[in-house]
Amino acid sequence: MTGSYLGAASALVERVLLDDRVPESERVRLLVEVEGAMLAAEGVARRIDDGGGADESTFADSLYVRYGVQDTLSRVVPRAVELLGDLDSTAAEEVGYLATYADGLALYPPAPSQMTGPLATYLADGPLTIA
Repeated sequence: MTGSYLGAASALVERVLLDDRVPESERVRLLVEVEGAMLAAEGVARRIDDGGGADESTFADSLYVRYGVQDTLSRVVPRAVELLGDLDSTAAEEVGYLATYADGLALYPPAPSQMTGPLATYLADGPLTIA
């Protein structure tokens, strides 16, 4: 799910990158955030695909990445929409759809607030369980 929502955010950022009205510094900042999140998600996915995904460590890393991506999306998506600004109706509709879709990751369990205790326990060398 993380990759799907990140893909929608990446599509928004791509539109920002192609918009010459947006200052370079803003374009680069959004690109760095989205690419960093994508690389983290790909790293965990690769680890799982390579057979290293059946342990608590990989589960914990998956949660770290998912919550990190969620935080990145909460910053990048509204900023991309703001930077795209005045668009014709078709483009505005597309941007609105992508923005709404990209915001959906926060709806999937377990919520970060549910996992605070279990992650704290895990970080103190206890077992990692889903709340």
